[in-house]
Amino acid sequence: MATVRIHSRFSLVLSIGMVALAYFAGARLGLAYAVVGGAISLVWPSSGIALVAVLTLGPAVAPGIAIGSFLANVSGGVPVPVAAVIGTGSMVAPLTAAIVLEHATRFQIALERIGDVLAFIGIAAVLSTAISAVVGTTALLGGGLVAGAEYVAAFLKWWLGDMMGVLVVAPPLLSLLSYSNPVRSAAQIVEACGLTIATVWVGYLIFGATQLAGHGYYPAALAIFPFIIWAALRFGHLGTSIGTLVVSVLAIWGTTHGTGPFAAESPVDSLVRWCTFANVVSVTGLLLVAARAQERRAYRLLQAAHIELEQRVQARTTDLETANNELKEEMARRRLLEGELVQIGDQHQRLIGRELHDGLGQHLTSLGLYCSALNQKLQTQGHPAAEDAATVVRLVKQASSMTRRIAHGLDPVAMEYGGLAAALNGLAETARTLNGVDCMLRIAPDVDALDSLMQINLYRAAQEAVSNALKYCQGHRIWIDLARAGGVLTLSISDDGVGIGQEEMERASGLGLHNLRHRASLLGGSCSVTRNDLGGTTVAISYPLPEGPGHAREVQ
Repeated sequence: MATVRIHSRFSLVLSIGMVALAYFAGARLGLAYAVVGGAISLVWPSSGIALVAVLTLGPAVAPGIAIGSFLANVSGGVPVPVAAVIGTGSMVAPLTAAIVLEHATRFQIALERIGDVLAFIGIAAVLSTAISAVVGTTALLGGGLVAGAEYVAAFLKWWLGDMMGVLVVAPPLLSLLSYSNPVRSAAQIVEACGLTIATVWVGYLIFGATQLAGHGYYPAALAIFPFIIWAALRFGHLGTSIGTLVVSVLAIWGTTHGTGPFAAESPVDSLVRWCTFANVVSVTGLLLVAARAQERRAYRLLQAAHIELEQRVQARTTDLETANNELKEEMARRRLLEGELVQIGDQHQRLIGRELHDGLGQHLTSLGLYCSALNQKLQTQGHPAAEDAATVVRLVKQASSMTRRIAHGLDPVAMEYGGLAAALNGLAETARTLNGVDCMLRIAPDVDALDSLMQINLYRAAQEAVSNALKYCQGHRIWIDLARAGGVLTLSISDDGVGIGQEEMERASGLGLHNLRHRASLLGGSCSVTRNDLGGTTVAISYPLPEGPGHAREVQ
């Protein structure tokens, strides 16, 4: 509950005087409609003024309520002692309401929560006004202004009038203090004017109709509720409270002039009916506005939570994208390093191959020529060692041939003018001649247009797979296929042997499967090992490449 702090004694005295003056003015207006003892009125706006003063200015201004009530009652002919007691009750009632609202419910004068509206109705409009009604009616009974038989009826009328003042007068005053202008555009100005005109016109038709008087046509007053609902949904507390006040003024005007559905033969009965209707209208508007405000608040909270969630998701997505990009860069760097390591290893192998070919190979060739010449000389002389010399020549030729094969295996592509195709052909020829296996090579045209790194990787993979097939397949045929299909370059090595299952390949350590898969991954490819239709094993290594035309050709 928001209150205004009064910092100086002069300000306090001034505030008390203003509260007393406002209460006196409201009381004089209410006493014009006094129905019992010259002090009980069903129109008592001062109760709403007193409550608003205590809620906004604080308990320090409460003496102004007692002063204003005392002066108003004395001016209306009420005895001084009775007026003093009534003034005390009028002061205690809003003080009690303010204290209970602040400490028991944490009340907020904005009335934007349903709990605040219910507390306002129950504590301020019902409980506190009952206190002032009990004190005031008892004072009138003690002063002889109310008979004992009329005590209960007088109490109910006092209570109903004070309740009307709290429910009808206090909300617009609190709205003026708590809310800015709800009309923020030209369209809303037009709408507000239309609502005001329609409310006044319909209210005049209902409460100014002479044909409704004295017949109890209370349902006719229900035509006011659509306009109260309109004001609540479109203009909040300020629009609703002002609309309720306008309807109340029209109802008072019509009822006091004997027109409208609440007019009866007894003026007191007329005002009781009108007062009940005004309280119902006010409670309906307050609850509807609070529910609407609570709905908007929940929507704002939900929207804020949605925005926060989107921001968190966006931030998380950005973090994931950054981490993904960093991971891709790291993988690219790793792949580049692995490729460089493979190139370095292949370069070293080629250097060794060249050294074997150009160094040891040439030396063995020279040695073979020398031994051949020596063997020929010994045969010419008929020397018994000629046969041994022939054996040495044969062994030297075998060593020279082995050296050339090893050199070709270490540097197959660079040493062969035909590139990868020639190197694979040499691999197949070696398998046929040295191992007695029927090895067939089928390659697609234009595969030698690949870069050197891919050619080396493909050859090493074929070399590894053929070696595995020769060691483990126990078959008689091996097929080496290199082809393009669907934008993919595939190297496959198949055999017709006993076959090796997938699980056995995963467990085997000497088959070079890990090396094959590693070589395939370096260039973004994949390696698979399956059992073929002949019962043997097929090792396939695939690399993504642009599609290109090609026709397979077979080399045996």
